Amino acid sequence: MMAEDVIDPTYLPFTAEQLRAHFLVDRDSHIAYFQRSAQAYRDFIRNRLNRQGIPIKHARGPCQIEKDERFWTATAMKRLVQNPAALQFVLSDTFGQEPPLPAFRTWAQCVEGRLALVLEAALPSPDSYVRWLRQNVRSSHLIPYVLHAAQRESVRTLEGATHVDALVVNVDNGFSVIVESKVLSDISCVVSFDVFRNQIARNVDVMLESSVGLGLPLEARDPDRSVFLLVSPACFRERPQSRLYGWLFDEYTSSPSALQRDLPHRRSVNWTHVARRLGWTTFERVAFVDPAACPWIQSSATAEP
Repeated sequence: MMAEDVIDPTYLPFTAEQLRAHFLVDRDSHIAYFQRSAQAYRDFIRNRLNRQGIPIKHARGPCQIEKDERFWTATAMKRLVQNPAALQFVLSDTFGQEPPLPAFRTWAQCVEGRLALVLEAALPSPDSYVRWLRQNVRSSHLIPYVLHAAQRESVRTLEGATHVDALVVNVDNGFSVIVESKVLSDISCVVSFDVFRNQIARNVDVMLESSVGLGLPLEARDPDRSVFLLVSPACFRERPQSRLYGWLFDEYTSSPSALQRDLPHRRSVNWTHVARRLGWTTFERVAFVDPAACPWIQSSATAEP
């Protein structure tokens, strides 16, 4: 493969065709986004051999690739799926040596089989949440025009699909990893009709929901054999108080009743068990086990702590 064939030699060292299969819908628009961003970056670098002193306002747009979660996620997760031993290391490093899933005794059992990677996977909002929100919308929002809009008849209008950054599915045994990646951004903390609905809660909600009827590979996912993986730069793992997701992740894992608070439509759930299925790793840890998964990470940052 020629270097000029890849979208970007550092941030996305794959060709358009190698990426296309990982999108289930709007493949062309996803690929075009990557290509436009990579081209803008190349043009910027080519015209500025010395980048020191360039104002942020001039560099932010063309250098978006340097902090773009879509690029970081695509490269890191594609490499891990291609290297199941590395994926197994990341999972055991994050969740512990034994999977928090009764169906499996080892992570090797989880990843053994046909692994599929879906980027920007769309998982429908659970019916139970949509029904609950319709009955509780007045306690979930306060703006009149929003409450008026909620009176529409369709039960599917109150929350759209949750677009997870990446979804790894073992189509042979139902194991899956729902991935939420962050570089500099924080999680969203509101949806149109619910000012208390945060992005981690949405991810956990769809993780617990069946994907039957969504077609392969999505419908191969078993909600009882699924984990949630948050991926961020190491600096935010070290200073979790600097991001909302840091506060929420620590609360959800240390006080599982907080999950029940933020997912009130779910009943008869063992939230302690669910909390064990939430993990947080860093791009630096991914780069430690497979430098090719995050080639933009400085080698000095990959040293094992």
